[in-house]
Amino acid sequence: MKVLLLHPDDSAEVGPWAGTQWDLAIDLGWSGTHAYSQQAERLGCRIVSIYGLMDHAQHRRRMRDLLAVGLDQLVDSESVDWWDAFSVFPYQELEQLMLLSCLAEQIPDQAEVFASRPHFTLAALSRLLQRKMENREIRILSLEYKSPIGQRSRRYLKAALALHPSQLAEIALDKWDADYRLRRHFTRQPGASSNPAILLPSAYVNVSLAQVAYARMLPHRRFLMIVTRRSGRLRQLPPNVEVRSLASYAPRLLPSTDTEQARLLALWQGVKNKLFENDPVLRHARDLHVFDGFAKFLKTGLRVRDAWRQVFAGEPIAAVLSADEHNPYTRLPIWLARSRKLRTVFCDHGALNMSFGIRRPISDAYLTKGPMARDYCVEWCGVSAGKIVVGSPPEAHSASPSTPVQRDWIVFYSEAYELFSGRTQTFYAELLPELCQLARRVGRKVVIKLHPFESRRTRAAILDRVLSAEERSLVEVREGPMTPDLFARAWCSLTVESSVAVESTLNRVPCFLCSWFDASWYDYGKQYARFSASYPLDSPRRIREIPQLLEQFHITDETRQGLQTPISPENLESVLSGM
Repeated sequence: MKVLLLHPDDSAEVGPWAGTQWDLAIDLGWSGTHAYSQQAERLGCRIVSIYGLMDHAQHRRRMRDLLAVGLDQLVDSESVDWWDAFSVFPYQELEQLMLLSCLAEQIPDQAEVFASRPHFTLAALSRLLQRKMENREIRILSLEYKSPIGQRSRRYLKAALALHPSQLAEIALDKWDADYRLRRHFTRQPGASSNPAILLPSAYVNVSLAQVAYARMLPHRRFLMIVTRRSGRLRQLPPNVEVRSLASYAPRLLPSTDTEQARLLALWQGVKNKLFENDPVLRHARDLHVFDGFAKFLKTGLRVRDAWRQVFAGEPIAAVLSADEHNPYTRLPIWLARSRKLRTVFCDHGALNMSFGIRRPISDAYLTKGPMARDYCVEWCGVSAGKIVVGSPPEAHSASPSTPVQRDWIVFYSEAYELFSGRTQTFYAELLPELCQLARRVGRKVVIKLHPFESRRTRAAILDRVLSAEERSLVEVREGPMTPDLFARAWCSLTVESSVAVESTLNRVPCFLCSWFDASWYDYGKQYARFSASYPLDSPRRIREIPQLLEQFHITDETRQGLQTPISPENLESVLSGM
């Protein structure tokens, strides 16, 4: 048996391996079920993504178990669990190793294994295969040698070209001044206040928007938004919300923090060498230096924790309203509030949140926007039903235009698929010609709305490769924040699994999911479809049926209430006060 491991930058049909008859091809990236079925017919062998080797429930359980191994072992004086905080960083590597373990079990002992080019997963897979049979070698087929340094440089350059200058500046500050040693000197110290405030910790604009939507409901309450980075700031804020930078609270280096750091690092050695030894994935991750960044993270994290401590020491914080438990630096103030017996409430900035299914929730209460999100939290994530309160800010969706407008757009909401080794060009080549053909047939145009992490330049280059000049004339690319006309002029919308499916439905715009390209195990798309927030398409050819499907697509008031149920100001006040 001959097995080909395909690098995310390679095609199964182009390269030195293209003329060989393979028995199995494993894509280390992902293209979607439609692309794999088409390639399998042409190549005469089975081809699958590594992301499809485990069923979704198994994937979730295994990842939850992995992240739980180190819990309650690295707890500091403020009750912060530093493995809990750090585990978001090696998450992708742990997921890869988990999937590689599954792959190793499926490769027969006598199989010949080849790779299209070097990939960071190959060393791990070699170790796993050698456990089954000694002298297992993964042979590299690429004729062109590329040094690891050169590959890394090209990867960084490619990523840099996909970002705006402001995003690059933000990344540079996050990397070289994560603990605010420099920024603390250039940020004005805040004035003292005696009025109790509800703390809003934020690192991103979408998080801030979610928090402010609730803050507007209680104009008599003071809200203090502390941003860990510039991208958390909003241009417009209601009068009861004040924004400050966490850098302004960062103290000088504290000797007690250095002592605590040394104690936690000593405990960390025991966790790595003893606890992780008992799990094959964690053991391999340790041996492959996946956790080598912990010491640096701990040093920075303790300094950020000290800045948050200054917030609690200098401000009369009454409660914390968080919209991002996943980010370790905005998770910290929740831990600190808990140690001070202060109320902590979470309100999600998206439609659904898979992180609760693999990481333990730490807030006292969870505001979900509607029954769909509540059902997902309880049934999929396992969050205690007693912690959940259904209630969204009122009228979070766009109001209907005062005068009728022509619904002449087919809006596709794109995402940065490359962040998870997705083959964007393959997907665009399947999707966009079909959308252009539909637009021409029904007299409309295609609007591609880019995610903030996408680059207009790189997306335009892909469009030029996959579309003819005539098709390209039917397409408009939009970037920047969401605008009301994206809903007002939309005939229908499409996405893979973005929460924009819910926003579209709330704005009475039928949304279709490109389910053939959905490789995630989060099951967002299934939940959207289950609550009638979207209609899944299992093939790009189904796009041709959209006019007929729209006749069956009815967005009722009951459907919208299942996605968003407003909370009253009185009930919100009760949730925040713990009554």
